[in-house]
Amino acid sequence: MIKGMKMRKKDFIYFTSAAVLLAASVQVAHADEVGVKESAVTESEAVTTPASSAPVVEEKQEVGTHQYVAPAPVTELPVTSSEVTKSDDPQVETKPITAGESVPSSESAAKPVTGTTTFYSAGSKAPSGRTVSSPVSADLTISNPDVNGNFTITAKNLKGLEGYKEVKIPFWSHANGMKDIVWYSPSRQTDGSYTVTANANDHENASGKYEAQVFYVDQQGRNTFVKKAFVDRAKPSADLSISNPDSNGNFTITAKNLKGFEGYKEVKIPFWSHANGMKDIVWYSPSRQTDGSYTVTANANDHENASGKYEAQVFYVDQQGRNTFVKKAFVDRAKPSADLSISNPDSNGNFTITAKNLKGFEGYKEVKIPFWSQANGMKDIVWYSPSRQADGSYTVTANVSDHENASGKYEAQLFYVDQQGRNTFVKKAFVDRAKPSADITISKNEVEGTFTITAKNLKGFEGYKEVKIPFWSQANGMKDIVWYSPSRQADGSYTVTAKASDHENANGQYEAQLFYVDHKGQNTFVKKTFVQYEGKTSPTGTITIQNNNKDTGTFDVIIKDVYSPKGVRTIQVPTWSDKDGQDDIRWYEATRQANGDYKVSVKASDHKNSTGKYHVHLYYIQNDGSRVGAGTTTTEVEFRNLTTKTQTGIKNVNSGAGTFTVTVDQAPQGRRIKNIRVAAWSQAHQENLYWYTTAPSGTHTEVQVSAANHQYQKGNYTTHVYVDYVDGGVEGFDLGQTALSPRETVDQAAYTPRVTNGQRDRVLRAAANLVGVRSGSAAHHQLVKDYNSINPLPVGYAVKNSDDWCDVFVTTVFQREGLSHLIGRECGVERHIQIFKRLGIWNEDGASTPKAGDIITFNWDQYSQPNDGFADHIGIVERVENGLIHTIEGNSGVVGTVKRNVYRIGHGNIRGFATPRYK
Repeated sequence: MIKGMKMRKKDFIYFTSAAVLLAASVQVAHADEVGVKESAVTESEAVTTPASSAPVVEEKQEVGTHQYVAPAPVTELPVTSSEVTKSDDPQVETKPITAGESVPSSESAAKPVTGTTTFYSAGSKAPSGRTVSSPVSADLTISNPDVNGNFTITAKNLKGLEGYKEVKIPFWSHANGMKDIVWYSPSRQTDGSYTVTANANDHENASGKYEAQVFYVDQQGRNTFVKKAFVDRAKPSADLSISNPDSNGNFTITAKNLKGFEGYKEVKIPFWSHANGMKDIVWYSPSRQTDGSYTVTANANDHENASGKYEAQVFYVDQQGRNTFVKKAFVDRAKPSADLSISNPDSNGNFTITAKNLKGFEGYKEVKIPFWSQANGMKDIVWYSPSRQADGSYTVTANVSDHENASGKYEAQLFYVDQQGRNTFVKKAFVDRAKPSADITISKNEVEGTFTITAKNLKGFEGYKEVKIPFWSQANGMKDIVWYSPSRQADGSYTVTAKASDHENANGQYEAQLFYVDHKGQNTFVKKTFVQYEGKTSPTGTITIQNNNKDTGTFDVIIKDVYSPKGVRTIQVPTWSDKDGQDDIRWYEATRQANGDYKVSVKASDHKNSTGKYHVHLYYIQNDGSRVGAGTTTTEVEFRNLTTKTQTGIKNVNSGAGTFTVTVDQAPQGRRIKNIRVAAWSQAHQENLYWYTTAPSGTHTEVQVSAANHQYQKGNYTTHVYVDYVDGGVEGFDLGQTALSPRETVDQAAYTPRVTNGQRDRVLRAAANLVGVRSGSAAHHQLVKDYNSINPLPVGYAVKNSDDWCDVFVTTVFQREGLSHLIGRECGVERHIQIFKRLGIWNEDGASTPKAGDIITFNWDQYSQPNDGFADHIGIVERVENGLIHTIEGNSGVVGTVKRNVYRIGHGNIRGFATPRYK
């Protein structure tokens, strides 16, 4: 068997038989000697050698162990003679053709061939009766392959076929060196010709020269070569082109003028980018067009949007799926590029970022521009989506306020974004934003005591909304600082005038600083400057009386132009009436107003309701602690309402102790007072609101307000007084705010339950742990959820998150501790009292002293004991000390909250108590 050639089983058997039958000795003879030399050779004298039945090829074939070797092609009938008697007889070299020898060349195969040949010689004594067979010949043709790759091989005009049993036609490609040889058995046609169809697929779809030979096969299976023929199969070729990518990144790949496609079933086109080293290769199946060309569209997105060179190749694919390379083509995809620019910020701090002359954008879906300040290290980066303009450029506006108003270098980068959201960097650009700077100066007028502060040559102000100039004296350590808003001048500068009197007329060095303020209110320091000032050498101040109300007996003292060479720490205004000397003197502390003035409000009610002349003096407590007088004045006071209207006031303010006294005076000729209520609080939402209630004690009643009843909060306490008259009327008084700063005499530990009883301790700790829970919070919703989780629900009602929840708080605290049996379960306070009564734990006396762990109930509609009205609030007593009841209550205050409250024992709103039987 020829090395590398596959052998069909039937061919193997056939060739084996032929080898045996052709083992007779053969001798090559020239065709022109046939019939000329007539020396007879008897059959007994003939010697045969093995003959090959394989067609002639150009190359030798190696014979491997246990391989069948096809017989060499027979070019003439082989004959050998044991006797040649005459020297002038033709001498024919007898040479056996063995299986291992090279196949005869095409030249020898082209000579005419006869069958068994008898040689004649006139002078010989050849045996009689030996005949010579007719010469064999035929016309052999091979058609060009059709569109399916079929060759039609035809042998006609056959001569000398008599005595042979069949015709064989071996067929192979020269390209494969007979590895693809197939021995065909052609069919006899009605005209006596023989024809067979061979397909290129059975010959490895080889291109180039194909060869066919025709053999006659005799009864012994011996082959006699007759004729050979050749045909050229065109080598596959085509024109392959790739279009430049369109705006969507599509390449159109076209293969046309296809040749040598006969016998192939399809076309394949692999396509890839060189940049990715074939990692993005895709094998496309192009579509056949009406003109016979093949085309396919490839998108850059399917090739990782690579830039640079792309390659396509066209392959023909045969029925066995084997690929035959035909052609390659290339195209360059432009590398993404663009021009990127950033404008200097305009007066509003806007940068305009523009990308134009975009190239290589095909196949990308959008443009992104990240922008940031290098000063902030990309902390302020913003990814912008620019808008496409009519000229194809992209633009976006970025404001410095979105980048922390940074100064210095800004950077923008341009990215193309593909359909998969992948970013491709294209370009970067930079712009410098000027660092804020300005010239700031202070001019002084020591005679008038004024300063003119000017800021000019402002740079880097783009994107800022205003200028601020803080100004202060260093003598006062910034206590007199004022933030001025200077006015913009026609020349672009900013200026403001400050008065020394607004800075306590301090002498020495003054400092001004310049700030730019952006739209978010952020200040950027720009510049500072100083000025030395030596003004007045003695304390000054102007006292003015304003708002002198003859009906109410009140007036305001206004102090301006405050100054002391040693600085002013505190302004004191002692005030008294002429009546009875200075027995009604009161030392007021003036409060600084927004405009720099100082103010004191005086009430005749704080001065024993005295009328007539009042004396007002002005003193400064200087920075060294000394007191110095700065001026005096007087005013006349009337109090027309004194005899007909109730008077209220505040006295005995002790800020450190956290106490003050509210006074209520019934007018001699006024309405009779039945009850007095005082509401006081310091927190914004009245969280520490406390009501003080008392009956009048004659015509003058005093109510003590203590921070102890307000959780010891520091701050300005608002005080309202409500006077209930015997005639059923009510009159309210707003006493303004009183500043209290109670010393830390009671710390948070005082609020921690300190009881030894086990169940009571658990209840108080559970309640204390909920302090601060507000309506609408997750903890509040959990309280409601826990309450509704126990069935049956009291009165069958499921509490909503929007319901009042003071009793839900009390019930759930006991429920969570597994102590519901001690107080029962309810969400309505009045119904709960009925449960307390049934449990035998109710105490109707609201004026009695409860114990820690007791339940306290309230009726807000009644203000005195005994209080037996409808209960509408409930809480838990945390402790009792110094005549005060400390409680923890749910849904307390304007914004329902779990909070601590304090009431005096016997408070009029207390409805009663319940004392659970703790163990």
